[in-house]
Amino acid sequence: MDKYKLSSLLFGEYLKDLTMSILRMFSFGSISEPETKLDPASIKLIRESWSEVEKGDLQETGLVVFRRLFEIAPYLRDLFPFGYNPDGKDLKAHALGVMSTVGVAVRGLDDLESLKPKLVELGALHKGFEITDKEFKHVGEAIIWTLDKGLGDQFTPEVKAAWVEAYGLITTTMKEGLK
Repeated sequence: MDKYKLSSLLFGEYLKDLTMSILRMFSFGSISEPETKLDPASIKLIRESWSEVEKGDLQETGLVVFRRLFEIAPYLRDLFPFGYNPDGKDLKAHALGVMSTVGVAVRGLDDLESLKPKLVELGALHKGFEITDKEFKHVGEAIIWTLDKGLGDQFTPEVKAAWVEAYGLITTTMKEGLK
């Protein structure tokens, strides 16, 4: 098996493990007091808008994110071990994994401290793929663009501001793993 296929398989397994770990963490509740940096109104806006996103096809939404990402930064296609094939099963699986992970993060916004270890670990995984601050910025742009296009009028300036703030907090934590 070539190293790119192995990397793809390992990354897919990692996303599955990450999602399951975070889901287990929230199914038992938080042991400590929640320490959130997002205000409850922002969390509510994010969750309401994400609920609308989840009514659709998360895999297709993820593919839209990646199409936009590759429009913004075409060089990123080369960083993916499975290449850029919008019809390929590896990209589809990765797109769904990313969107599932966003969903887990959305559900955990009121207890970001509990998410921190897994977010740092996810950031560390991306270090191996040579991901930098610049790429996190591009991913954020692609996600926000996709939400805007998908939610239409429901993606108000307040909803956008809440998503931008949340993405910033989440990626700041993930970037700790890049060090």
